[in-house]
Amino acid sequence: MLKNDIPVIKLRWYSWALAGVLLLAGAISLIAFGGFNLGVDFESGLSQRIQIAPVGLEVTYSGNKDAVLSISGSALSLEVRGDEGVSTTSFRFAAYPTAKDLASALSGVAQVSATAVDGSLRSEDLLSGYGFPATLSATPTRLNFQSAGNTSIEDVRSALSALGNVKVQTVGSSSSQTFQVRLGIKDNATQSSMEEEVKVALATHFGEGNVVVLQSDYIGPKFSATLLSSSILAIVVAMALILVYVWFRFRFAYAVSSLIALLHDILMMLTVISLLRLEFSSTTIAALLTIIGYSLNNTIVIFDRVRENVTLNKEASLSAHIDRSVTQSMGRTIMSAVTTLVAILPLAIFASGDIQLFAVNMGFGILFGTFSSNLLAPAMLYWISKAQKKANVEKAVQKTE
Repeated sequence: MLKNDIPVIKLRWYSWALAGVLLLAGAISLIAFGGFNLGVDFESGLSQRIQIAPVGLEVTYSGNKDAVLSISGSALSLEVRGDEGVSTTSFRFAAYPTAKDLASALSGVAQVSATAVDGSLRSEDLLSGYGFPATLSATPTRLNFQSAGNTSIEDVRSALSALGNVKVQTVGSSSSQTFQVRLGIKDNATQSSMEEEVKVALATHFGEGNVVVLQSDYIGPKFSATLLSSSILAIVVAMALILVYVWFRFRFAYAVSSLIALLHDILMMLTVISLLRLEFSSTTIAALLTIIGYSLNNTIVIFDRVRENVTLNKEASLSAHIDRSVTQSMGRTIMSAVTTLVAILPLAIFASGDIQLFAVNMGFGILFGTFSSNLLAPAMLYWISKAQKKANVEKAVQKTE
């Protein structure tokens, strides 16, 4: 425990000034960028994760049975179903290390023909994208392989520029050649028609079959609007319940102070999302609600200590009680924040997609929540309690007159 109390009340103007500057920066960025970087959840349209990868194999099947090609783990599997049963053949990448080796092995299966487009590609780099497992037919099925290319995000934007309202983001490292493409909704458009537009545009620019669709999602305008309103309602209801809970457990001043601190945390997270152009999606809402609970827990611990200190020493001033309470709780709140950050940091660095987005939002939320719980909420409690005390004195004076 610290020997001297942290002067939280003396620092209250500096704390709120810092918060105000950061919030102002967020507001400016929001205006400058024209709003949030909305995900497909809240902006109706098509969202696809694609990877630029060359075709290494072309496989055809001339039989009358059902032949299905799938990629599982470290092997390529061919399953042939007929009246006499199921025949499964696995081609392990360790035994067939190149595309040329796989082509030779596949061609050894009856009525299957495989051609190596680029025999030097490594079998372990074989990609399983949208449409796999693939049913083989007389029409060639193309198999793509991950390779270190030089395709930039500007190349993808240029390829899709003719489609209109298109947003492109890089996913992971640039060497993976993976991109997130979002296409805004169009009049009378369907998921299949929009997917076809993207497919044709990419094929024209990068070559037929050289783009793998890893994921494809479509959100209609009605569902998008419903999801947005439901998300806003969830946050409002959570804040209202928190106000009632803290009011019931402590006093009105404590409830309002904690609510203002939570509102600060939400606005600060939105500031970071705007400044860093992070995607605003349903994952963001989940992170916001999680941080509300996390930050509230820290605030209640501090407020509970304030109430306890006020009961034990009624002669000391409220500012002294707040300084002492924050100091007593500082070690606990700091260690709680650090251990949580250590747990989510690997996800923020090594994960991808929604998990990484959630971890990044949580990381910033924990920092802002710790800041507001220790500095902003106690300062707001001091101001509100002081205003209430002044109002009570004025009422008492009016009654005596």
